[in-house]
Amino acid sequence: MEENKETSQHVYEDEYVILTENNELFLKGDEPEDRKKLCEVSPDDLENKLSEFRDAFSKLQSKVEETLAGDVTLEDLSALEDEIDSSKAIGDYSALKEQIEEKKSSMADGETEDASTKKEKAEESEEVIEEETDAKEVEAEVEQDDGSPAPEASETKTEEVEAQEEKADEEVEVVADEETEEVVAEVEQDEESTTESEAEEQQEVVSEDEAEEESDEESPLDYYKEIVSKAQELAKQNDWSYVSVELDNLSHRWAEGPDADDDEQVKKLYKKFSDIVDDFEERKEQHYAELEKKKQENLETKKELLKEFEGIVSNETWTATRRVNQMKGQWKSTGPLPNGKGEELDKRFEELLDIFNDHKVDRLVQKRQKEEDNLMLKLTVLEKMENVAESMTHETENWDEIEEKFEDLTKQWKKIGRVPKEKSNEVWDRYKSAQDEYYDRKYKYDPDHQSKVDKFTHKKEKIIEEAEALLEEDDLATAARKINKLHRRWKKVGNLPQRAEDKLWSRFKSATDAFNERKANNQDKIREQEEEHYQQKLELIDKANEVKHTDDFEKGHSQMQNFMDRWKKIGPVPRDKSEKIWKQFKGAMDEFYDRRREHFKEVKEERKENLEKKKEILEKLRELGKHDDPIEAVEIAKGLQEEFKNAGYVPIKHKNKMWKEYREACDVIYDRMRAAKSGDKFDQELAKADLDPEDRSKIQKLRKEYNKVKKEAKQLEKEVLQYKEKKTYFKPSSGGNSLLDEVENRIDKVEQKLEGKQEKMESITEKMDQIRKESGD
Repeated sequence: MEENKETSQHVYEDEYVILTENNELFLKGDEPEDRKKLCEVSPDDLENKLSEFRDAFSKLQSKVEETLAGDVTLEDLSALEDEIDSSKAIGDYSALKEQIEEKKSSMADGETEDASTKKEKAEESEEVIEEETDAKEVEAEVEQDDGSPAPEASETKTEEVEAQEEKADEEVEVVADEETEEVVAEVEQDEESTTESEAEEQQEVVSEDEAEEESDEESPLDYYKEIVSKAQELAKQNDWSYVSVELDNLSHRWAEGPDADDDEQVKKLYKKFSDIVDDFEERKEQHYAELEKKKQENLETKKELLKEFEGIVSNETWTATRRVNQMKGQWKSTGPLPNGKGEELDKRFEELLDIFNDHKVDRLVQKRQKEEDNLMLKLTVLEKMENVAESMTHETENWDEIEEKFEDLTKQWKKIGRVPKEKSNEVWDRYKSAQDEYYDRKYKYDPDHQSKVDKFTHKKEKIIEEAEALLEEDDLATAARKINKLHRRWKKVGNLPQRAEDKLWSRFKSATDAFNERKANNQDKIREQEEEHYQQKLELIDKANEVKHTDDFEKGHSQMQNFMDRWKKIGPVPRDKSEKIWKQFKGAMDEFYDRRREHFKEVKEERKENLEKKKEILEKLRELGKHDDPIEAVEIAKGLQEEFKNAGYVPIKHKNKMWKEYREACDVIYDRMRAAKSGDKFDQELAKADLDPEDRSKIQKLRKEYNKVKKEAKQLEKEVLQYKEKKTYFKPSSGGNSLLDEVENRIDKVEQKLEGKQEKMESITEKMDQIRKESGD
């Protein structure tokens, strides 16, 4: 059994079935809602249960093949389909249903005839032969009594007809000694007792005298036309033996028919009759050749099965019970073999089966002992798991170590094989209890685990709420796509402790099942909505085709992005149209963006040229930053600035860098001009200093900060003077004065702030000096 992965929702999965963590065994379907529940089974008992269901399918398969090989009606096929749908087995159901559909199709085309109808026709044919033989025998008796010779049998009779006539002769002997009149009367009495339809058929097998009288009334051409018509109807059938007998009878009638050797039309009819017989014989030969080929294929199939079985026995693969059971089903379901080939093969197969079964008993004894050993191991692991859970308290800190230990025990549990069936449920329940106790205590005492569980729970509850909201969604076509996305999101969210996971999964599944039922009941509405979405997307395709030729690439890009957003918001369209319209829409977008890329290739080259121009202008601006006359430098810079702006766009990756360098160069020029005009000694010195633009910019920032702090310090000096002036208003007093004390406290606080500002000014000054020094070095 496959080992369960952390991300899997299934304990076991193969080609046909899945076993959920709730121990529910389901047949797979195209969609989750199509799954058919087979039973509930624990992982320990899974292998036995799978073997039972596979054996059930082998039996079902054999029954289908036997039914289809025999005479069957449409009612039989419908009943067989019902039995398949209601059965609980594991196998390829689609293959069985395809066989039934093929049988139905062949019956609908007239290739299969109802078995009861064939039987009635055969019985009628036998009655006609017997009655014809009886009539002729009576005539022979009459002529013998008169002393005249009996008529000789036609040389054109087939061996099969002659055999039937011999049988009829023996039956007639019992009445050979009776009077001719009594026999004729008896024949006439039998004719009167038949139904009207049987009487019409028996008219064809009356005595030779009556046939001659009828031939006087019926023309030879009509007589032979009737034979050809019947031959045509018979040749359409696939009941080979019956049709062969009937065609031989028609050949006999033709040979005994009225003389028309000179009639050209009769000759043409005879050729047509002969062609019909030849075509039927060819079809019959093909049928029996195919039947023989099928028998040979069946023989090879059984030989291969026998070879495989001998390999199992010779290699002592006594655990291959499942495969041997499958082989038994295949052996029984294999069709007929060539004559004399089956008995020896069956005998050898039974010998191998006896050998396998003898060793199987020994293996079962060993298996039982192994299950007992597994039980002891599982009980030991269970006890350790329970101890780990009980050790967890609010004082526990080594959560990672505990989790690793518990997960290791869980893995050990899963690796241990099956236990005795009568103990399976008990051990499984104890295992589930240990798991629940562990996760309950971990949630209670481990804050990190609690947070993780709450987070996953919140995510899954949100998914459930979205699924439940879809039950009220009017746009069922869009909702159907959303429900599938919710299933994918559910799988991506981490697993919760089993009880919590089961509870939320049950709620989520109920919502999705309810939605799927609503979807199934509203297929017409979904088709209408998908068609409406289809028309909306066709409109977007038309708009995209209009925009794709525009030369305003920025506007076109914005419109195309808007179309794409709207396309995503529109719901799904019919699946058979989805890919086609997406190609049309994407084709329009691709054409636009191909043109846009070509355009920007040209723009890119142009911007490279612009970059070189701006670099040249930038060098000139930097040189102006060192001009002897700062004021004249500004006038020269204005013209260069205008050139820089008119040079056009540069490649996007150079844009910010070029703008930064441009601003720094201009700042140097204008700062030097402002310093020259301000009369401030510091600014003038800074303007004249030979500094890098970056260092100059740092000093300018520090200078601004220095001036700001200096301004704040001056304000504080004013406050100190104001408070000291207020202090002079108070007269000295031996008893103390609270207002005077408050003024003094304020003076102290302001002076402390002032002292801080002065220290900061000194610090800024030191930083500026340090930058100058480093730049000079």
